[in-house]
Amino acid sequence: MDAARDEEMVQRLLEFKELADRAMNFAFIREKDTPTAATTGSSTSPVASTSELPVKLPDQDFIYALTDAFAVGFKARRNKPAEMIAKYLDKAMRKGQGATSDAEFQALLDSALALYRFTDDKDVFRTFYHRSLAKRLLLDKTASDDFEVAMLKKLKHGSLVLFVIFRLNKG
Repeated sequence: MDAARDEEMVQRLLEFKELADRAMNFAFIREKDTPTAATTGSSTSPVASTSELPVKLPDQDFIYALTDAFAVGFKARRNKPAEMIAKYLDKAMRKGQGATSDAEFQALLDSALALYRFTDDKDVFRTFYHRSLAKRLLLDKTASDDFEVAMLKKLKHGSLVLFVIFRLNKG
């Protein structure tokens, strides 16, 4: 909600999301359900014990709660998070990967797109992103055509997925 720190918003959200994901994977875990005699319906044959550790997965209830919390937080600022994510990606695409590897730069872009998925203002994001993309391409300010193409494919895929979800919910 700190409008004075809007320029830092996306970086701070990325750091917070990483912290929340780590907490989710280490603190909010539960054992994966394993078949037992009671769940298999056979009361006469016991399930053999194994020496393997039980599989632990993040608790789905906490994952849903975290997703909802991010979505509510994004709604509090209306269009601003979508705009700032588009500007953050624009700066990253202009600057390029620098000393980081392709995989690290791709992970940075993916994490910013993960934030985009929390916002309801996808049209605002697309408008800002497409304007900045057009400007980068016209002024030849893009650092990598390959990353630009990859980003457009991800946005297109995300749009198709959202369209399908919308149609299924409506239909």
